Amino acid sequence: MKKIISVFYLFLSTMAFVYSQTEVDTMQTEVESDCDTNLENIFKVHDLRIKFETVLFIYKHKEGGFHKNNSFLNNSFQLIRGIPYFKEQKDSISGVSSGELVKVEFMSKEEMSQYIEQLNCTPEEASKEYEDFVRNIQFEKDMYLRCIDIELTKGGESEYAKDEIFYSFGHPWSSLLPPMITKLDFLKVFKEFVLNDNKGGMPDSVRAFVFLNCGCKIPPFVSLSPIQNKKQ
Repeated sequence: MKKIISVFYLFLSTMAFVYSQTEVDTMQTEVESDCDTNLENIFKVHDLRIKFETVLFIYKHKEGGFHKNNSFLNNSFQLIRGIPYFKEQKDSISGVSSGELVKVEFMSKEEMSQYIEQLNCTPEEASKEYEDFVRNIQFEKDMYLRCIDIELTKGGESEYAKDEIFYSFGHPWSSLLPPMITKLDFLKVFKEFVLNDNKGGMPDSVRAFVFLNCGCKIPPFVSLSPIQNKKQ
């Protein structure tokens, strides 16, 4: 009888261990899944910053006119609206094609106005979308910090240590710096400036570069654009 009871308790112990391990595995899977979503949201902040910078550039230079088949305009429209503006991309603006001179035509004010109207997005709207998205992440700060720290702990083993992301924002010296950083470095900058400092957005390129290289923080670049200053 004692032997039967011992076997029974051993069976219960085994079942409890299996259940416990299954529960741990399930929780770990859920955490990883949540973190995948959270990290995707952080990188979406990057996309919304690009969108804002692009809309701001177009409005800032709209009076100067753009080349009708400028790939920048087409790519910008694709980024903001999700569809191309020009159905066909013709020759580049170099003015040379197959050894022959090509006439370079610029958009008239009417054409530029039509482009902006169809763009259907102002700098203020892009700014609000960007800020609101960042603010929603800050409301769940602890959850996002946990996911970032998991990747930072992995260091060079993190998948984000190998992938690069464009980072050249809001500073006249940006063109002097490498335009790309790793996604892991992007997470470092996001953690420090957006979550720890509770700023309204990502820092300009120079501030990010200085922080990544020495852990130092310098004052934000003061732009002539009040909208852009809000991003620092």
